[in-house]
Amino acid sequence: MADSVESFLSKANSAFVDENYAEALDNYTRALELDPENGEVYLKRSRANFKLKNYKATIADVDAASERCCCNTKGFCRKGEAAFQLADFGTAKEAFLEAVAAGDDGYPVDEWIRKCDVELEKIEAAAKAATKIRHDWYQTESRIIIAVLLKNLQPKDVKAEFTSRTVDMTAQLPGGPYQLSLKLAHPIVPEETTYKCFSTKVEIQAKKEEGIWWATLEEDPKSSAAPTPRMASVCEGLPEVVQPRKNWDKICKQEEDPKEEGDAALNALFQKIYAEGSDEVKRAMNKSFMESGGTVLSTNWKEVSSKKTPINPPDGMEYRKWD
Repeated sequence: MADSVESFLSKANSAFVDENYAEALDNYTRALELDPENGEVYLKRSRANFKLKNYKATIADVDAASERCCCNTKGFCRKGEAAFQLADFGTAKEAFLEAVAAGDDGYPVDEWIRKCDVELEKIEAAAKAATKIRHDWYQTESRIIIAVLLKNLQPKDVKAEFTSRTVDMTAQLPGGPYQLSLKLAHPIVPEETTYKCFSTKVEIQAKKEEGIWWATLEEDPKSSAAPTPRMASVCEGLPEVVQPRKNWDKICKQEEDPKEEGDAALNALFQKIYAEGSDEVKRAMNKSFMESGGTVLSTNWKEVSSKKTPINPPDGMEYRKWD
């Protein structure tokens, strides 16, 4: 005599009582193969899946039982706990609210709802914090240096991956992960790109594929302009400009003020000058930068076209090659 739904259910229930959850799961599944619209079996199978920590399957079984009008308070609570284990706190809270609507069964639903609210508040706070996290950048002749202003992170908290045109970084923060994804304006060499954690920042040093100035860090699909020199100070009427290193401690103190000033305002100004400059201005900037090892930028093509631009680091600084 062939096995029936009832016989499979009997075997499954006995196995469950004996804490043989894998055997119980197998027999509940066999019962459903014979009667796929049996909501009660879905509900019972959700118990076995939950015991086996198959949390996604648990949620699917409770949903199947609910669709067939066979779910109850315990079933919704089981779904809520499974979703909570998967860190899907929104789904978990919805399930516990459904449990409340289904009726009081002596289960501590209110406590679980409070737990969900706590986790959801953490996620919301982390999302708000992430929008305030700044990153800045500068460049040398051979490298792009990106500073992500995250304080006091350990190397184990940070993971970064690089391709020739992308930078992807994830940092584990107390309120949840922070992610930075950049599509770069120009190619880098992933194998020679590194990152390091400091007390005030995470610093990424990306090796340029070509020794050219970048007008912007990220790709602008609307722009096909040549790379733009990036400068930090200017004196009207003087042909040469030198770019100092960033003062990251100062930047960290200014995180709360998004207004562009100082270096940021000047950088925007120089990008505009380059974009609107003549071909000779652009050639002068690129030639002087590359020949001087990134220490000089000139807009005077007549002056730099006939001779090599000498290396001229700022006062008090010594020029050294990165590579």
